[in-house]
Amino acid sequence: MPLSRAIRSAFDTWPQWRLALDSPPVIIRRLPGGLTNQHYLLKAGGLRVVMRINNPDTARLGIDRQREQIILERISGKPFAPTVFYCEPQQGVLVTQYVEGRQWQPDSLDNPRKIDSLLELIKQIHGVSTGIPRFDYSAHVRNYWHRLRESDQPFPMSAQRLYRSIESRLSAFQAAIQQPVLCHHDLTPANIIENVSGQLIVLDWEYAGAGLPLIEAIGASRYWQNIAFSERILEHDEDNEALELAGEIVDFYEQVWRYLR
Repeated sequence: MPLSRAIRSAFDTWPQWRLALDSPPVIIRRLPGGLTNQHYLLKAGGLRVVMRINNPDTARLGIDRQREQIILERISGKPFAPTVFYCEPQQGVLVTQYVEGRQWQPDSLDNPRKIDSLLELIKQIHGVSTGIPRFDYSAHVRNYWHRLRESDQPFPMSAQRLYRSIESRLSAFQAAIQQPVLCHHDLTPANIIENVSGQLIVLDWEYAGAGLPLIEAIGASRYWQNIAFSERILEHDEDNEALELAGEIVDFYEQVWRYLR
């Protein structure tokens, strides 16, 4: 397989990986998917690992690689976390163990037991709070708006209307988050693998941070489009105004991310 300079540079970090390797890994194949990164399946010693190469222009999507690195360190050893062998944001490389198992699908929650499993997974994630860098929703929304305005392409008027609706309330919304907890912020079916033991492993922690469970709940309910799941995960005590604003923030994210990617 001919390798670009970026891939070769990432591949050459192998002596620094937390693996006792006597020889370089072998590239098996490039993995499909990944809108913001490239992924390669490698054989490293007796293990299969995934090497992620970060695309260089992901800051415009609100991705903070240093924050992701800290979070991966904090959740190391948690049952829902991938095993990390190497993470170096400045080099744009992340190496994790390949998770053997079944990727969940959009209709996975048709099984009520899987609803229970997903809700328990989210509870475990939100149970982590110490040492997690904050996710600034206000800054994230404003960054998206700035990137949208910078683009030389026409953008949806609906995104402009949403931003005008929420902009003046963003700072107060952020300041009101008193006890943030770890939120993944992208719990899509593609990011959940059920391993051979039945444990759910969560991939792609790029957008994670200490944040508001309500934002996580609204986002997850949109991804899964399952009425029973949505009814259970949206059982929050927030008033209608907070609920409406959180929903508009998630709407804005989704609209602009699809445009910027």
